[in-house]
Amino acid sequence: MMKNKNKIKVIFAGAELAPIVKVGGLGDVMGSLPKALVKLGIKVEIFLPFYGSISKKYKAKLVKTNLSLDIDKGKTKFSVYRGILPGSSIPVYLIKHKLFSGPKIYVGSRKYFTKGKYTASRGCYSRRPTDVERFVFFSKAVVEAIRTLDLNPQVVHCHDWHTALIPTFIDEYSLSDKNFKNIKTLFTIHNLANQGIVKHDIIKYASLHKSLTPALMEDYYDHDGQMIDLMKIGILSADYINTVSPTYAREILTKEYGASLEDYLRRRRRDLGGVLNGIDTDFFDPYHDKFIKKKYRVSTWAQFKKINKQALQRVVKLTGKDVPLFGLVSRLVGQKGLDILIPALDEILAKYNCQVVVLGAGKDNYQKSFTLLAKKYPDKVRLFLTFDVALAQKIYAGSDFFLMPSRFEPCGLGQMIAMRYGTLPIARATGGLADTVRNNINGLVFRDYNIPSLVKTLKRAMDLYYNHGKLKSLATYAMKEDFSWNRSAQAYQKIYNRLCK
Repeated sequence: MMKNKNKIKVIFAGAELAPIVKVGGLGDVMGSLPKALVKLGIKVEIFLPFYGSISKKYKAKLVKTNLSLDIDKGKTKFSVYRGILPGSSIPVYLIKHKLFSGPKIYVGSRKYFTKGKYTASRGCYSRRPTDVERFVFFSKAVVEAIRTLDLNPQVVHCHDWHTALIPTFIDEYSLSDKNFKNIKTLFTIHNLANQGIVKHDIIKYASLHKSLTPALMEDYYDHDGQMIDLMKIGILSADYINTVSPTYAREILTKEYGASLEDYLRRRRRDLGGVLNGIDTDFFDPYHDKFIKKKYRVSTWAQFKKINKQALQRVVKLTGKDVPLFGLVSRLVGQKGLDILIPALDEILAKYNCQVVVLGAGKDNYQKSFTLLAKKYPDKVRLFLTFDVALAQKIYAGSDFFLMPSRFEPCGLGQMIAMRYGTLPIARATGGLADTVRNNINGLVFRDYNIPSLVKTLKRAMDLYYNHGKLKSLATYAMKEDFSWNRSAQAYQKIYNRLCK
């Protein structure tokens, strides 16, 4: 542990923070990683928008009011509140402004952007300018709050496109405030496909000066003065960039995974790395899980796993003993490999005695396809188009195999959770899946993104299921894997130390 007088102080900034407010995996990282960093002697403080949806039970005290910000061709006022990250003593600063007073975290629906236009075809995810404006304001407000509250961090850790302009704002502040000259910035890319693309007038909205910041100026003219890509600016301006798995950090240097930003990432490849996310091993623990029928550990997997499987079958109204059960807990979107999974399952279900339980919601086309699959195999498939924490835990504990045939996967948490419960992931070798799932050791892996490859792997799973000794061996190995945040925190500590040299 580092001596107190030499503590590195890091400020986290992001759009979500579990358990205060969360939509997806970003919230889990923001809520878990700081706790693990503190154990290493790093001082952490967190910035979050004060959303109207944040429970009134969450106690936050006003620390500063009427802070002034140049935004949207005028001045606006905002306030800063201070609370604590539940389960810790880590300070959370909340930016209160009318832009975040509504009930939703994100107010713009996802769209695609390609060739300079918004379209429904494949391309880079974007959000309507309303969300971009909100998070550009938040980013600038964070930097102003750092100045006004005299927080003096050594590193500002920015998460995803929502905070990608923070390095640029810090650069501009440093021109007039010497306290900002030594602040280093780390930009973590949680999903490169979601970029924050908006028309160039966002520069005037933010009261930025493109001529003062090379990264901003380059992006401004790359799009012929029409579009700005916040993700790209973050990549070009941060002192260091990382993704949420080592393999994904390598993949995004290629055209296949680079989402049109591969050239800029290759330019920064010496300042680019990958740190695998962790999971909350206290919550995802089969020996203490309040949602499952029978608690178990490695030594009792063989005895109690089948009891949880039978309990899951009863809950979802499936019958049959000694039949392989495949589970899926996921957003129903193209990234997750559903275009090859659904037809592959159709082929397997038609020929073999097996069962499938699906939990999740998402795109209408995938929801419709899974609905048709459930109707076609009413005795084998159960579909729940929602998200239910209790049912998710039962699926992790009760399934024999967990489906993750992703097209791309920056990190992925489902495979780690499944292994924690001795449920073997069936995964494609991409991104974080390639870094965590090892073929015939702790799961089953395939490489080629096509239906035949997945069907072949599902058949391998069927054979493995009836080889009880081998199945137990793989499940035991999977349950012993270390996916805790402690490992991730040590990797981030090395990055912070590098930045602060």
